[in-house]
Amino acid sequence: MIPPITKLLIKIEQLEWDLTEIKKELEKLQVPVMKSLTPEERQAARSARVRAQRKRLRPSIEKALGKPDPDVEILTAEELQQLLLEEGINPEDNLGSCAIIEEREKRSERISSG
Repeated sequence: MIPPITKLLIKIEQLEWDLTEIKKELEKLQVPVMKSLTPEERQAARSARVRAQRKRLRPSIEKALGKPDPDVEILTAEELQQLLLEEGINPEDNLGSCAIIEEREKRSERISSG
């Protein structure tokens, strides 16, 4: 006989799987709706989705990394972009991406020559 707790865990796994499948289908339906939104409405929808994901993931992140230092200021992506602009860094230069690609090429050359 399966213990009641095991039955509940099995049921939860099934529900999580079902929810994942439902979410996939809803996201497929959302694409045409998102295209009909203004850029501001799309940004607001994306921001709401990101906030919900952060809220859901926060306990797992805090468990893995510990709670954030209250004395450290946490920047949003928009605040970081503004800070970079103020420091004279042009986002179109893609400095981060260029550095990643350059390092990848160096590693590839070392592997192929070594």
